Amino acid sequence: MSKKEKIIEVAKQLFRTKGYHDTAIQDILEQSKVSKGTFYNYFSTKSQLILYIIQKVDEKVEEQQNMLLIEGQPNDKHIFYSQLRVKHSIYGTEKIAELYNISLGENDEELQKYMANSHYKELNWLANRLIEVYGNEIEESAMDLSTHFIGGLGYQFRYSDQMKLKLNSSDILDYNILRLEKNIEITKQTTQILFPYTSSSTCEDQETAISKIQKLLTSNDYKFSREAQEIINFILEEIQSSYIRWGVCEGAIRQLKILSPSLPGAEQLLNEVFNIIHKQNNK
Repeated sequence: MSKKEKIIEVAKQLFRTKGYHDTAIQDILEQSKVSKGTFYNYFSTKSQLILYIIQKVDEKVEEQQNMLLIEGQPNDKHIFYSQLRVKHSIYGTEKIAELYNISLGENDEELQKYMANSHYKELNWLANRLIEVYGNEIEESAMDLSTHFIGGLGYQFRYSDQMKLKLNSSDILDYNILRLEKNIEITKQTTQILFPYTSSSTCEDQETAISKIQKLLTSNDYKFSREAQEIINFILEEIQSSYIRWGVCEGAIRQLKILSPSLPGAEQLLNEVFNIIHKQNNK
């Protein structure tokens, strides 16, 4: 385990046992047995440490959600429900929910910006997935359904913690999934909309992105390994499908970057492809 990993593991343990505000940087230094200089080489403040921890957990959630789609269809309800459960499973295992709530009150511009973007990304992801699973009939109401689900779920978790109720988090999630189904049926019977959903992507933008990716990945200037080439072929095949799973493509390009860390000249190319795919995935 590297010194950075040691700092993170010790910090997470102390945050859980002593609480974030009662954990001093000196406590982390003593238990991780690293110098103050080493700590500040990685993190300038505790807020930056929180940011790093949350980012890594969110990346893990996104990766596992995307993996669920690789072998399945976007309109499969069971895959969708499994994707919803992934986040709450990982957050529960990592015991990250409290840090997530604490981060909202931290006076750190970078952390606040990340949290705001993360919140919007989650709402938009859910709205998109609802349309994919339940059809274009609910498109205009997708953001209403998304905000209602995520907002209600968050308050129910907090209420359960505050009242020290011995409720299983998965039971709360399953209850809200059931209510989501009911809300979708109600939505189909009403014309009232609070937050009209608008897609930020256009066919022209997507066609341009596809063209750029094909041009970059079909370049013969780099000698990728057989495994890496299989991932490239998968991405090229995926972007030719009628429904492009950009999240799956993003997971694939991340793996490709891991497989080709020292390939001369390839880093810039893969970063460029990653940026194009990431932008499409966040629309």
